[in-house]
Amino acid sequence: MGTRRILLLISILFIAAQTANAGPSNRHAENRDRNQPNVPVNLVGFGAPLPGVAHDSRDLGLFATGQINFKEIDTLPAVGPIMNGVSCAGCHSQPAIGGGGLFINEVRVRNNTHPGPLHIFAVDNFLRNGPQTQGTTVIFPQGVEAEPLGCQITTSGCQLSACQTEEALRTTFTPDLPTCDTASPSFKSGGNCVAGRSALPLFGDGLVEAVSDQTFEQIAQSEPSQIQGTVKMVTENFASVAHVGRFGWKDDHATLRGFSGDAYLNEMGITNPDNKAEVSECALNETLPYGLQYETPLDQEFEDPTGADGHADIDRFSDFMRALAPPPTLPRNALAKNGAKLFADLGCAGCHTPSLTTDSNPSSFIPATTGGVAISHSLNESLANQTFHPYSDFLLHDMGSLGDGITSGAAGPTMMRTAPLWGVRAKSQFLHDGRAGDLAAAITFHDGQGKPAAQAFGALSAHAQQDLVSFLNTL
Repeated sequence: MGTRRILLLISILFIAAQTANAGPSNRHAENRDRNQPNVPVNLVGFGAPLPGVAHDSRDLGLFATGQINFKEIDTLPAVGPIMNGVSCAGCHSQPAIGGGGLFINEVRVRNNTHPGPLHIFAVDNFLRNGPQTQGTTVIFPQGVEAEPLGCQITTSGCQLSACQTEEALRTTFTPDLPTCDTASPSFKSGGNCVAGRSALPLFGDGLVEAVSDQTFEQIAQSEPSQIQGTVKMVTENFASVAHVGRFGWKDDHATLRGFSGDAYLNEMGITNPDNKAEVSECALNETLPYGLQYETPLDQEFEDPTGADGHADIDRFSDFMRALAPPPTLPRNALAKNGAKLFADLGCAGCHTPSLTTDSNPSSFIPATTGGVAISHSLNESLANQTFHPYSDFLLHDMGSLGDGITSGAAGPTMMRTAPLWGVRAKSQFLHDGRAGDLAAAITFHDGQGKPAAQAFGALSAHAQQDLVSFLNTL
């Protein structure tokens, strides 16, 4: 082949390559992008510390220590006697430590006058087999933790233990209770029901905690009346002043310390400086199988004492969560950019507020540890005056039939906190009880104040709907 023919062939191949990689105006490129599998391909960076924390050895040390405690598995006799799990990371793990849940981690019962969730597991049927050996060495001296962890109260046919029987009576739970449907005649007539709750991701929550009450109040005032959010004021157990709730499906907590203390007690059954009373004493002085005496009066006032460094475990959990960086964003191609425009045009941004800015001095309202240790000056600087992009106003909205049916203080049965959308590409189930298997279904299920946006989404072409989903997968 002559030199001129080789050069001509190279030129043709170059032009073809350029055409194949043409910009957004090339319809073939758009169709190629649309035909790509709709799966997240990049979860790098989830679970990392804030940049400022990563460059400060003391703050990074607190983050690392908190992460270790967050992953730690609590064992008998501290855990229980009724609980949902044995580790914070057991519920917050997707796609990294501090993330959301892979399944429904909690159940709430309507008309439950006892605070906190239904407890699935009870320690007095938590173990099986008794002590085991490896050669002459004793392993599992208290017996093996059953898989799943004991007989689950939510499973039909479970032979309820004494603790679980008490739990069922207190909460009115039975395995045949239906999922709460606030639009149903049964619900309106007062019938009991249950609502599943998936664990929420914690990435970026330190920035959320660092937003002032006034900012959330101003956001509520600025929203159109049709979709105006409700500010829920909460007073934590350790505080004398109420602050704007922003954590949990019903905005039950204003601070990460409050969130940690409540979860340690209600999800794991561990008393702590902010929650000193046991949820139940159903196993007090009871001898369990294989001679283990589970629950005895403690020498100290509660099971999670504050150490000499001014930190209890709930403070270390807070240190870890507070320093978690937001989910990293992905570049947007032309289709995702079109999806971003549709997101705004359809009114989704009315509740899913794209940007928030933290206070200039978060340490003025972020609580100290249980031992009185304030956040460091360097962490305060890392959190201050930061504009971030959670795509949530963190306020309560009336979601109509999409509500969970549970009343929690000022949050009525149809009211839910606006779920942040950052990092949504890492989730495998959507909405509070995982009823939506993909983002398009999650949007379609919106009701109440979210119904107009859902209807507008439904009116889009299939290609336009996919563009909007592509945009969400970059957040």
